[in-house]
Amino acid sequence: MSSLSPIKNVFLLGLGYSASRIALRLQREGYEVYGLNRSGTGPAGLRILKGDASSREGLSAITELPPLDLMISSLSGSRRLGLDAYRDLVTQGPLRALDRLSWQGPRRVLYLGSTGVYGQRDGEWIDEMSPTEPLHDTGRIQLEAEAALREAADALCVLRLSGLYGPGRTRLIRQALRKRPYFKGDLWANNIHVEDVAGIVSQLLEKRVFPETLLASDDRPMLRREIFDWVRSQHQAPEGLFDENHPESAMDRGNKRISNRRLRGLGLEFRYPDVLQGLAAEMEGP
Repeated sequence: MSSLSPIKNVFLLGLGYSASRIALRLQREGYEVYGLNRSGTGPAGLRILKGDASSREGLSAITELPPLDLMISSLSGSRRLGLDAYRDLVTQGPLRALDRLSWQGPRRVLYLGSTGVYGQRDGEWIDEMSPTEPLHDTGRIQLEAEAALREAADALCVLRLSGLYGPGRTRLIRQALRKRPYFKGDLWANNIHVEDVAGIVSQLLEKRVFPETLLASDDRPMLRREIFDWVRSQHQAPEGLFDENHPESAMDRGNKRISNRRLRGLGLEFRYPDVLQGLAAEMEGP
């Protein structure tokens, strides 16, 4: 784990669901924040450039930025573009940006990855030292992107996120309240609220720590059955039905429990330490 010199200028490559909240959080805390996406638009108050990381020419706008201290990469793209295009964007896009940016000092990158790089199936506890054996192409490509950035950057922190939820992303609630039978209830779910993702990045910069790999998941992995039953009880809905015989291949994305021991050991705090607290806040509304 390396320590950071003071950070002032931050560039976000991609401004999706979690990155836009990171950008707003850092801006409120006094950082100079710049972002880039294809539309050149986003949350009010952010300085957003229009560009496309799928080509070197598409990143010409970032050459005008002041020297940076940190790049946060969150490119995800869409599998609908085809696997080759997805691989190029996710693995080569950050490298193109890295080379076109001006830097104050070391080229430091924080990469928003995924716990989908772990393919364990038997409910095992997973930490940063666990073997990465993805079950799907997206996980394998994310590992390629991590390796490419580790080779190219002077310092890299990979923040592997578990299941994201929060405002505008309430899939867990919708799934719990549907009338069709659920897929297998006795599978572990690992979650992180989007505001806690922003909080983790903020706290890493404040504490000036830069671990090579960090798992970002809340304190309490829960069985899907427990989450769904709790949501239905909050809505006074009838008990749900589970299809325990549903074909495994139709939804096999592993079955594991994510440990956040390293994250907690750094002294990082959560706004929503478990998913039930976070879902309760979403059901209460603004």
